[in-house]
Amino acid sequence: MKQYSLAFLSVVLFTSAISTSAYAQYFRRPTSNIDPQIMIIDETKVLGEKITPDVMLIDQNGREFQWREMLGKPTILVLAYYSCDGACSLINSMLQERLSDLTRVKAGDDYQIVTLSFDRHDNLKTTGAFKRHLDLTGPLSKHWTFATFKSEQDLKRETEKIGFKFFWVPEDRLFLHPGAFLFFSPQGRLVRILYQQDVDAGDVELAILDAKQGQFRPAEVINFAISLCYSYNYKDGKYALNIPLFVGLGALIFGLSTFFGSIILFRIKKGKQKIRDRYNAETA
Repeated sequence: MKQYSLAFLSVVLFTSAISTSAYAQYFRRPTSNIDPQIMIIDETKVLGEKITPDVMLIDQNGREFQWREMLGKPTILVLAYYSCDGACSLINSMLQERLSDLTRVKAGDDYQIVTLSFDRHDNLKTTGAFKRHLDLTGPLSKHWTFATFKSEQDLKRETEKIGFKFFWVPEDRLFLHPGAFLFFSPQGRLVRILYQQDVDAGDVELAILDAKQGQFRPAEVINFAISLCYSYNYKDGKYALNIPLFVGLGALIFGLSTFFGSIILFRIKKGKQKIRDRYNAETA
């Protein structure tokens, strides 16, 4: 579970009313009485969950497709709403910036991105406007899908399944919701949740490597080794060097060195003894 400070920052981000600039929304103190802790997805309950493969979605071009079409490679999912006054655009823009800095994995080859609206009122017009506002360029634009749920019933069921809570605030005319990046494995299981205000490109890259679930190509030996060197810290919501792994490897190397060193020394001593015995036999 994330620390209280993380929860507070999440609520500060998403309880902001329409202001003169989207950036100012980060620092406005919320007036809501909602417990900020509920704005955090409970990872202990939802990691390993799957979005229903045959749930119907509609992309930015009006094409209907099923979630199962996203299977086969890691998927980064961002839940947002397209009439948002600025915060949702910032979340997606931050993800775009972090993905643009990645060097070990490539969009399309190693992962794909889906931004999915949880607002039942979103449609092709708002979806298209939201995508144009992000001004995606390069490979990301080809492998980033913007979509809505076809059925409101599916919307409610699937967001509940992965622990994503959202609330409409009538007086401010906006939603309260987590600002999270959700990483799904090629089999469609939720394997990692990162919060946009806490992570950098390195964390996103490691989460993608985690989401691969060991499905590395022969040329990705280095990526596999890197994924083993880091572990996710649930308290801080970031990746850190896997100290126990290094300690274990150090102990293993020391043990093997001692073992083989002893064998070598034994053989050297035994060889010297044979030479002495031979010399003594020849001079007797």
